[in-house]
Amino acid sequence: MSAIASGVEWGDMVIVSSVIVGAATFLFRKYIFGAKPAQDLTIAQKAAAAQKAVKAAVPRKEYDSDRDFVLKMRNAGKNVVVLYGSQTGTAEDFATRLAKDIQSPAVRPLVLDPELYDWQCLASLTDVELVIFVLATAGEGEATDNMEAWFNALASDPESPDDSDIPEFRRADGHELDEDIPLQDISYAMFGLGNNTYEQFNHHARVVDRRLQALGASRVGERGEGDDDSDIEEDFARWKEATLPLIRQHLGSSTPLESGDESAPEPTWKVVEVPASQQTRTKGEFFEGAVVTHDSRHPFAAPVTAAVELTPTADRHLLHVEVDLAGSGMRHESGDHIGVYPTNADEEVDLLLSALELLDKADVPIAARATDPFAPQQSLFPVETTTYRAAFRHYLEITIPVPRAQIKSLVLPFAHSEAARSFLRPLAEDKDAHAATVAAGCMTLARLINAVRDAERQAGTLGEGEEPFALPVEAAFELCPRLQARLYSISSSGKVHPDRPTITAVVLQYDSKTEQSVQAKLGSRRCGVATNYLLGALRYLRGDRAVDLESVSSAPRSGFLVTDNSQLPGSDASDVIAAKDGKGYAMQSFTLQPAQVSSTDARELTMPVFIRKSAFRLPTDNSTPIIMIGPGTGLAPMRAFIQERAQAARENPNQPMGTALLFFGARTEAHDYMYREELESLFEDIKQTAPESQIITAFSRDQPQKIYVQHRLAEHAELVYRTLLAGQQKLNGAPKAHVYVCGDAKSMAKDVSKALSALISEREGVSEEVAAKWVSDMRRLSHYQEDVWS
Repeated sequence: MSAIASGVEWGDMVIVSSVIVGAATFLFRKYIFGAKPAQDLTIAQKAAAAQKAVKAAVPRKEYDSDRDFVLKMRNAGKNVVVLYGSQTGTAEDFATRLAKDIQSPAVRPLVLDPELYDWQCLASLTDVELVIFVLATAGEGEATDNMEAWFNALASDPESPDDSDIPEFRRADGHELDEDIPLQDISYAMFGLGNNTYEQFNHHARVVDRRLQALGASRVGERGEGDDDSDIEEDFARWKEATLPLIRQHLGSSTPLESGDESAPEPTWKVVEVPASQQTRTKGEFFEGAVVTHDSRHPFAAPVTAAVELTPTADRHLLHVEVDLAGSGMRHESGDHIGVYPTNADEEVDLLLSALELLDKADVPIAARATDPFAPQQSLFPVETTTYRAAFRHYLEITIPVPRAQIKSLVLPFAHSEAARSFLRPLAEDKDAHAATVAAGCMTLARLINAVRDAERQAGTLGEGEEPFALPVEAAFELCPRLQARLYSISSSGKVHPDRPTITAVVLQYDSKTEQSVQAKLGSRRCGVATNYLLGALRYLRGDRAVDLESVSSAPRSGFLVTDNSQLPGSDASDVIAAKDGKGYAMQSFTLQPAQVSSTDARELTMPVFIRKSAFRLPTDNSTPIIMIGPGTGLAPMRAFIQERAQAARENPNQPMGTALLFFGARTEAHDYMYREELESLFEDIKQTAPESQIITAFSRDQPQKIYVQHRLAEHAELVYRTLLAGQQKLNGAPKAHVYVCGDAKSMAKDVSKALSALISEREGVSEEVAAKWVSDMRRLSHYQEDVWS
């Protein structure tokens, strides 16, 4: 049939076809022209590509009413939903406190975990409702695990979030949404939690904020940004002061809460003492029943297979702890983290029990249930029943300073004497007074209660109608956040030791210098919770005094009490200041759980752990050079990398391997050089295939002038530059070698980045600004990775 016979000219067909092909080419330009070879993609780009592939292959998710957070909010009679992105529990705690602060007849909040709900329902909110995001930033600018699905939907292009696709939102009522601005009817507020020592400060909250606005949503007030390196509590307080009135106004509240209201708040938890016949868990159990997959909510009770001092002659305790994951189903790779759930020291537990006047009933079985029937968490603890003692030992943070806002809302209302109110008001209302007394002295809840009582005693007789200060246990439970796992960079390779991750940690202890802390019960010594717990494990395994609690107590207590205090466990542990060892460290008492009843005299121990995956990874190609900077315990992930490279060199001696440089720093060579013999042996293996590989050390106190790893980078500039070149003649952009930095974020990491930029600038003959951009490009390409903390 001819074109004329069909009624269409060939020229018209060509024009129409060209238009169709051109339109298709434009729509799919990213995938036709913009695609990079797989080997050139960054980690983020590979993840995005995989996500797009999965999204294309999986049909659109069906509506599930159980995952509709808007429906849940309305069924509960609420008009505000507070969603938190939390990795360590701080954002969750802030979200819970925020909900309590804004509660009023017109403002009825519900706090939810976004991981349990579908982001598609966001568009169902109306203009008389509100969503508040409280978002922490994890790692190097990443979303928290429980916000990952939401973040990936809103920012589908990780490299350029503002160019992301528009998500397919839906409304349960079938209302048609605007294709370009599907969120035009919703309003939100935003507070981010971060640390400004990281390059991607508050990146999670900033990206979500921008994307919500781009999709048509309206923000109430300014985006708040908390800085954990400064004073995140004050940042949160300032944001609330400015934003809460706007939230109330948005929701039509004509009765804002009076700032001077000192009436006792409605409790969040109801504590019920249950019959002793009910099953009571006191070992720090995190779940009831069987578990298929172990994770942060269902940690594995891992046997501790080794706990030793790495540097016995040093003036600090530097620990090496190894656990066995066999049978857990968990796997780790070099660069991953291990989470450890510690227990609070018995001295701190008894100090709080005594302050709350609960010592006599410390082992009474209890349950703590939500007073709000619609609260997403109906039980405060992961088990149905426990005891007061077990609750404060295993489940709650009891050694942190009490925030100023919570002194005002949860402590001051229970002050019924002028002496108590006079002591508490400055701490609640004056941030400088709070900083000088509570923050600087690490005044925990127990110490605060005791200080109030001291003020009342000094004032003498109580006035007419006055009552001595007493804090209800319900308020104490609300003041103490959930005890969080501490994360450690794993210091062993998952390929070389697949079931035996190791921890390398310095035990934290220091003295508070405030007058009140010196005079207070237990004195001025402050001890890090987790590292002293690890030290307690070492003391137990090496044979220090340990009392079997089941053999000496009729109360529901179990485990072994590791203590140097001969008066324990028969008395109040907080009555006697812990003895100090030869290094001046306080030997706190810990109740630990044995692995099993052993027929031998050998002691066995378990600790609850889980694996947290990380993007801190070796290059897949062993021929890629690596430069590792890990002073102090920053050596941990580098040791894992070195073990892996050494094994590859032994197994494949004829395969090319890139140079491996390790810059390690410590105080002194004689006392602080951890893993020395092992590292030197591993580098001998690596040098068989990569001869320029070496360890370069910086011992800051071995000479009059301080020398750090950044100084060694400059001293070995030629070797570092040659390693960065990776066989090229010139860089002309981001080096192909990979750089890894682990340790202090505040000073070391920044100084290392500057030293590397200066080195590149000098040898490439470019400005430091250009060199700094190349280093920034390395970060974007995942060739410069940091595992740092402040």
